[in-house]
Amino acid sequence: MKHKLTLAFLLMLFSTQIYAKCSTSKQFWRMEISQNQSLEQFFIDNYSCKKQFYRSLNGSEKIYFDTVLYPYSLSKTQYINRWLAIAYSDKNFFNKFSFFNNYFATHKNSITTHQLHCFEKQQGFEEPVEKVEFYKELTKRKMMNDVSYLYPLIRWSYENSGIDMSLSAKRVKKAEKVFGINRGKIGDSEQFARYIALFNVEYSAVALELSQKTGISRLDAYKLLVILTYLESRGNIFALSSTGAFGPLQLTMHFYMMYGEPNNPFNPKSSIIKLANKFIHYNRIGKSLDASVIAYKSGSLTKCQDSLSVDDVDCKYYNDFKRYMYGMRNMSTKSEISRYLTGKYYISSKLDALKRSKNPNSIKHYEPYQYAVIKGNTPLKVKNSMYISGGFFKSLGKMKRSDIYRLQDKYGINNIGVISDKKVCY
Repeated sequence: MKHKLTLAFLLMLFSTQIYAKCSTSKQFWRMEISQNQSLEQFFIDNYSCKKQFYRSLNGSEKIYFDTVLYPYSLSKTQYINRWLAIAYSDKNFFNKFSFFNNYFATHKNSITTHQLHCFEKQQGFEEPVEKVEFYKELTKRKMMNDVSYLYPLIRWSYENSGIDMSLSAKRVKKAEKVFGINRGKIGDSEQFARYIALFNVEYSAVALELSQKTGISRLDAYKLLVILTYLESRGNIFALSSTGAFGPLQLTMHFYMMYGEPNNPFNPKSSIIKLANKFIHYNRIGKSLDASVIAYKSGSLTKCQDSLSVDDVDCKYYNDFKRYMYGMRNMSTKSEISRYLTGKYYISSKLDALKRSKNPNSIKHYEPYQYAVIKGNTPLKVKNSMYISGGFFKSLGKMKRSDIYRLQDKYGINNIGVISDKKVCY
């Protein structure tokens, strides 16, 4: 028995020494990868040996490693933070990187007592809780950055206080340091080819949902998502603009925090879903794809629809989109699209099968909340809801936007209206 324990100890010691010196054995690293719960965790745990284990990665794993760490030159902390940002759910992301919630942290006391009591009513509190006590309890429960729970209060603080550029600048400065971001740095052809190959599953899934919701072909929906990502970041997941836009789709605070369920702006799937939901909304109100593109970029559904303002930055963006869509008009495969934009093509089933974290949410998860307003006679069970400004109306309560669309299609828009949750108490 003593001999067996000694042998076991020696084997453990030998293994630890190999590991500490960064083994050059491919077999050793392949075993480590196979035994790890995810690639992200493996990359985090073995930072000190990244040069050694990189040689043992297969082609798909190298693409993942290179895509996330582009353009390199990262400290250990920045390296780890990038993998955490990629692996974390939205809730965990905001808990870990709380500076993205600095607007609420700064302006939470601007929320009126009435708004706070509305929130508490929504959450089922039997009696209103005073602001100091409520926030004290949130802090105690470590929920001050639970942005999903606090979503209405975050929106109301923003409504009350308006845009705060100094807080945006702080988010930018902090993100540069935390993730090793070079402000204004976009990807290149190699990076974009890797990016769309790596996140092929996500882009294909959202393209399918976008196609079903708008009636455009699945391939055109895919082209739309890919082109706009190309224009925004060239596949640099950790792209950052001086104006405070983050990630591959360059989401601003309005998009990642207040347009639907708050999302990790560096997560490709949630980012393209936020984009897709805007297009679904524009399509619903009868606007063309072209009008939707410029509205997504500029906020206007009518801008750049004539020959004027050709030098305007938003119009240049819009015209670039149209040029790429036209250039792809006869393309019917992803390989053609990738080579057209980058000259390269990496999409493969091996990349799709990587043991990496994937966002399981669909388009509906990130849809904005609204209230269905009952204006006519329907067999639906209604209840009294209260406006923030006072007064009551007949409603079906807080709902996802697509559920209200479905009711409007069934009962007519004359009978089912809609109002933003920002204006409703409960």
